[in-house]
Amino acid sequence: MIKKGQLPKPLLSGIKQTDSTYIVKNDGTIEASLTFVADKASIISFPQIDDDHPDDVRLQCYNRTLTYGNNELVTCTCSYFGIAAVGTTRKTEPVISYDAGTNQEPVETHPRWDTIGGEPNEPKNGAQYDEDTGQFLGFAGDDAGDLLGVQYYLTPATNFTMTYWTTRQPNLRRRLKVVKDPEIGTKIFPRIPNVKNFLLVDMPYRKVGNLYQVTEQYTGSGDRGWNEKIYQPMPVGS
Repeated sequence: MIKKGQLPKPLLSGIKQTDSTYIVKNDGTIEASLTFVADKASIISFPQIDDDHPDDVRLQCYNRTLTYGNNELVTCTCSYFGIAAVGTTRKTEPVISYDAGTNQEPVETHPRWDTIGGEPNEPKNGAQYDEDTGQFLGFAGDDAGDLLGVQYYLTPATNFTMTYWTTRQPNLRRRLKVVKDPEIGTKIFPRIPNVKNFLLVDMPYRKVGNLYQVTEQYTGSGDRGWNEKIYQPMPVGS
């Protein structure tokens, strides 16, 4: 390590100092910091943005801080970022976030409709049907009771996100495609009652160095699943 007041003559390149930090986080990312010292005329020798970490090629420089000191010395603190996963296409284990909520469904689609509204030829609880089409019109009359005016019922809204880091640029053609079981790496996808499959609504991302932080946003279907005449299945291997 170079001490204050000691300047090699000449100093041709940045000298890496012995102090460094190396942090492995629970989301699979790695952060590191290294400090380099050179004379003012040799600062071009400092690592540049996107350069590999000198000791770990999984990390790249994404930030530099230059400090100009005494004796024409310049200190460069480089921040590095990467992911712990290995392989040609590297990807961290995703972090899953489940968002609770509700949807409104027409009351005549209720799974127990036969006991709630009956049928056009045998209505129940004051259910009214169109004489020609048999379409449910609403609850009316004294028989309706507390169903009077009811048009919808609540169902669980299944929305969740998966956030991960990858070296691969996200393929936005995957949006609005139907998947049965979203791929979540080595983890077992939690089974959700009354959900047949999922729609990948969108996948916003941001780029840091040569890595992408991706958030896949999914919405679960009901018992019948998403209509694959409207929403195409996710292509294999996409």
